[in-house]
Amino acid sequence: MRYYIIITAIFTILLTPSSGFAARWDLVFLTTSGLNGQLLPAKEEGDRNNPAMVRTFGGFARIHSIFESYRKKYPDITFTVATGDDLMGESLTNQQGKVVFGTMNMMGFDVSTLGNHEFDRGSNFLVKCLNNKKFPTVLSNINIAQNNRLQKYIQKSIIIEKNFLKVGFMGMMLPDLTMISNPGSGISINPDIIKSARTTALKLKREDNADLIILLSHLTLKDQKKILEAVPEIDIICGGQSHKDIFPGQEIIARDAPTPGLMVQCGDHGRYVGILKIKMANDAIGEHEWTMIPITDQTKPKKEILDYINSQLEGKNSHQIVATSKIALDTKVGFIRTRTAPIGQLVSSIIRDKFKTDIAFQNSGGIRGDNIIPAGPVNGEDINAMFPFGNTVTVLKVTGKTIKQILERSVHKLPEPSGAFLQTSGLHYTLDLKKTPQSLEINSIGKPVKIKVPGSRISNIKIKDESGKFRKIKPDQKYSIATNSYLTRGGDGYIMLGKSPEKVETFIKVRDVIKSGLLDMKEVNINSKPNIFDTAGQPFFE
Repeated sequence: MRYYIIITAIFTILLTPSSGFAARWDLVFLTTSGLNGQLLPAKEEGDRNNPAMVRTFGGFARIHSIFESYRKKYPDITFTVATGDDLMGESLTNQQGKVVFGTMNMMGFDVSTLGNHEFDRGSNFLVKCLNNKKFPTVLSNINIAQNNRLQKYIQKSIIIEKNFLKVGFMGMMLPDLTMISNPGSGISINPDIIKSARTTALKLKREDNADLIILLSHLTLKDQKKILEAVPEIDIICGGQSHKDIFPGQEIIARDAPTPGLMVQCGDHGRYVGILKIKMANDAIGEHEWTMIPITDQTKPKKEILDYINSQLEGKNSHQIVATSKIALDTKVGFIRTRTAPIGQLVSSIIRDKFKTDIAFQNSGGIRGDNIIPAGPVNGEDINAMFPFGNTVTVLKVTGKTIKQILERSVHKLPEPSGAFLQTSGLHYTLDLKKTPQSLEINSIGKPVKIKVPGSRISNIKIKDESGKFRKIKPDQKYSIATNSYLTRGGDGYIMLGKSPEKVETFIKVRDVIKSGLLDMKEVNINSKPNIFDTAGQPFFE
C-alpha cells in the first residue's frame, strides 16, 4: 500500500509540468489500455489485511480531466489513442455500445483499434456500435468478407497530420480471435503477425510518406516485442491486451535498426493514462519521455462527462444490493485463472443449483472485474462488472469421456494463468502437472479443429450424486452440465462442447442467474472446499 501511495505522489507531480517545457516536444500521445467499458470508477480493496480500506480507480470522467490538462499544456500536438477492449459496456447499457463510444466521442479520441472483446456479441452487434463511433478504427491483420458490413467501419491504417508531421496509425489483433471470441462468419485474422505488420508499415512509409508509425496493438507483450524487433519501420507500439504495466524505463526495445523501438502500455480498466512525449531528430525519434498517471480518488472528474454517463445509466438498477458478503471476493486475473477460487465455486454452485445438473462450470476468463470486492454489500453493478459479456446458460449432456477432455482443456496451461481454466461445482479430480498437457490442432485461420494431443494430467474424476457422495465417473455414462453459451460454442478451445448434440439453450443470462441466486442467499459466507487434489490425495491448492 505504501508503494501505491509513493507512486501516486510521484505521478501526480508529473501532472503539473512547467509550460516552458511544452516547446521541447514535437508530439504527445495520450494512451489508454483496455478501458473495458468501465464508465464509472471501480472500487477495490486496497489491502487484504485491512478490508475496511477501499479505494476506487478509473472512470471516464476522471480520465477526461487528464486528457484536457495535457491538451491545454500541449495544444495542437496531442494525440489520444485507445488500444481495444473498450467495448464491454453491456453491463451498463444495452444500447449498441452507445454509452461507451458516445462518451469516448466526447472525450476526443483520435483513433483506436479493436480488441477481442469488441467481437464477443458478434460482428452484427459490433457494426451497430461502430455506427455510433465518430473517430477512426484501424485493424491491419483482419480479413473481412466483402459482404460483411464491418468493411465500412474498419481501416487497415490511417495517416493523421499534426505539427507538420505525418503520423501513420495501424492496428493488430490476437491471431486466435475466433477461438476466444465470437466474430462470426466472414471474419478471420491473419496468423502471420510479422508479415501483416510489415506489409502495413511499408505501405505507410513508402506510399503514404509517414514520418512516424504507431502500432495500436491488441497482442501479447511477447508478440509486440517480436514485431518491434522484426519491423524497424514501426517506431512505437501502444499495447493493451495483457493488462500489464510498462513503467517508465521499461519501454525501450533494443533492435537491429538505427533507432530503438518504444513499447508502452498502462494497465486496464482505466487505472492509468499513459503519456508519451516525442522529439524528432533526423527523421526519427531523437528523444522521448514516458510517464503514467494513476486515475484515483484524487483525480477530479470532468462534470460534463460524468453528467452524460449518469444520465444514460439512470434507472438501470445497477446499484441494487443483491447480497451481503462476509468475506472479500477476489476476481483478480492472476488469482482466479490459476486456481480454484471462492468466487468461482460460488458462481458454479449457484448455476448448478438453479438448473439441477450433475456439474456446472464457468471459465475463469468469463469472470471479470479484476479487483477485490470488499466484504459487505454486493450490488448489481458488481455482478455486471463480473459478467459483462451477456453470455447465457446452456444445459447439455456429455459422456464421462468428454468430461475428461473438458478438464484436460481446463488445466492445459497450468501453472501459467489461463482464461480457459474452469471453476467447477459437483466434481473432484486429481491433477498431475508432470504429465502431458492437452493440445489442439489449429487451422490456417487460427481456429481449433480437433484435439491433437489428448493430455494425461487428469485422473480419478468423481461426481457428486444425489446423496452427496462423490462417485467415480463412468466413461460411457452421460452426465448433465450447466455452463455458459460462450463455452458451448467452442470458445477458449472447448471444441468438445461445441460438438455436443444434446444441448439446450436457456436464453437466461449468466449474470441474472447469479443475481437471483445471491438474492436467495442474502448472505454470502463461502466455505470453500478443495475439489482438485494431487497424486498423494492432498489439496492441490493450499
